[in-house]
Amino acid sequence: MKKTFVTAVAVTFLAAGISFAADHEHMHEMMMKQGGPMNDGRAELTISAPMKVMHKGMMRRHMGTLSEITAALAVNDMKKAAEIAKTDLGWSKGREQQCSVFEPVEGGSDFTKLSTAMHKKADELADAAKAGNRDKALAELSQLMNKCNSCHEKYRH
Repeated sequence: MKKTFVTAVAVTFLAAGISFAADHEHMHEMMMKQGGPMNDGRAELTISAPMKVMHKGMMRRHMGTLSEITAALAVNDMKKAAEIAKTDLGWSKGREQQCSVFEPVEGGSDFTKLSTAMHKKADELADAAKAGNRDKALAELSQLMNKCNSCHEKYRH
């Protein structure tokens, strides 16, 4: 019985490896047909390596927060969605101080303007959820995620 199990596991891993290799080869062929590796046209943020690590951690927490907001909206818990959006993503003096670590908020670059707009959109989502308007809150959530994407389309680490 143990031999059969070990054999089954080995065959599964072998098949997975072959499948991965085939997928990799297919992706490589597609990339080469398009002229080879392409340069990433996004602007690189000019922050130190430790700041990049910290910033990536913050963005991962933002993704977790979006997931929590989505879960609250899915069960129609408007109060929780509003609280999470306002507390964890909303714009405040504290958030402004956090963001100014990367560059001054006043007169900052498009990066700062995009990040500020995202946090302020979270406030609009919180307001809609607090008012009990689930449809508006969902629309604001969609626009908030678009704000995130706008920044990621323009900037990279």
